[in-house]
Amino acid sequence: MKINKELLEQFRKSESKLLAVTKYLEKDDTLDVISKLEEEYLDILEWIWENRIEILKEKELDREKVHFIWNIQSKQIKDIIKYASVVHSLDDIKHLRKFEDICSKQWNWIQVFLQINIDSSKPGWINENDLPKFLDIIWEMENVSLIWFSAIWKSECTKEEKEAEFDLLLNLRNKYLQNWFVSAGTSRDYEIALENGVDIIRIGTKLYNK
Repeated sequence: MKINKELLEQFRKSESKLLAVTKYLEKDDTLDVISKLEEEYLDILEWIWENRIEILKEKELDREKVHFIWNIQSKQIKDIIKYASVVHSLDDIKHLRKFEDICSKQWNWIQVFLQINIDSSKPGWINENDLPKFLDIIWEMENVSLIWFSAIWKSECTKEEKEAEFDLLLNLRNKYLQNWFVSAGTSRDYEIALENGVDIIRIGTKLYNK
């Protein structure tokens, strides 16, 4: 499978890291992409994004290279821990406690991004007022560690609106702990994310189309 080297060089000129979206690729293509990225672009790679547990079981990927981004179901948490080392979409305290409980029993660990609501027109996820409560709980945990903020993006918006979304996330990060990371952006708006210093950007279709 061919990868878009022009796009990858854009990342190399920035301080952002690439999260390669492999969730729709077959196992062989996923392994091929990982191999190519490891060989030539390890310096910009934050590894890969998957979101389907059954497919992860089939792909048999290295757990430490897999980031899980999707709505979390309580019954899937045990498998998420087994097949992924990072979760980008945590927004429920019950789920947070279950991750800690299962990891503790298995002598395992997981890293998480808190899913921040940056679109006031949509319900759910975590708003800033609830954030300290999540942070207080995580700081007391031994097996769950925080990487920082992730976000669901608006599907349609102007460049200015997108920049405001990224600024909101980056400002929240800087307010609470500057050394942590923001995960946001997609193939649709990655250039704006690069310009605005988003730490981890998720790229799928643009990565494989050339």
